[in-house]
Amino acid sequence: MKAGCLVKICGITNIEDAELAAGEGADYIGVVIEVSYSPRSQTVESAEPIFANTSIPAVALVHEMQPGRLTELVTRLKPFAVQFLSRDGAAMAGQLKKIAPGMEIWQSLFIPAAGDSASMFDPGAVLRQVEQCQKAGVDAVVLDTAAVINGVVRFGGTGTTGQWDQAARIVAGSTLPAFLAGGIKPENVREAVESVRPYGIDLCSGVESHKGKKSPAKLRSLMEEAQKAGGMNRR
Repeated sequence: MKAGCLVKICGITNIEDAELAAGEGADYIGVVIEVSYSPRSQTVESAEPIFANTSIPAVALVHEMQPGRLTELVTRLKPFAVQFLSRDGAAMAGQLKKIAPGMEIWQSLFIPAAGDSASMFDPGAVLRQVEQCQKAGVDAVVLDTAAVINGVVRFGGTGTTGQWDQAARIVAGSTLPAFLAGGIKPENVREAVESVRPYGIDLCSGVESHKGKKSPAKLRSLMEEAQKAGGMNRR
């Protein structure tokens, strides 16, 4: 894979943090939209000022959103991309691209958490999902970690590190740009980039001062460490 990678700062809840991420050199911001299990979730309406005022591409993250509401999201927010946490990105890609030509579709795919038994995990199955996504018009995939938190399965935004050896296998064979997410923070970002060599990294809690609020110091440290891992790609 190429040296360095792109950076998406996710879980943005306010304009100030969007500007902070852009100022530190992030390539994208991510805003969680009406995802019931996420404490950082925004409504389409409350997210509108963030999307209208960001200077870098903004990605809207959704989970099992109804088609009508999804159409409203795309029309009102005009996101750079819609990222599906549920597995309906491929099914919705064609329809959404008719509504918003040029908008990208990203699909989250999930790998085991670090420390979990991977004996039943098949990277080949994930690569087959990637191929299906590509054929359907999906533009990128995000390798993330699902985790049970307070009895609820959360897809993304868990802060749980995945099995990077499995992620590296998938990235190496992926026919789509593949981002790495899950538990990335300033202390481990160099290892993540150097061991997996993803197209980009995607993180949220690793650069927060508290839930829903980004830390300038942590974000700066993250970007500095990512730079040391081989230089940042510019889109």
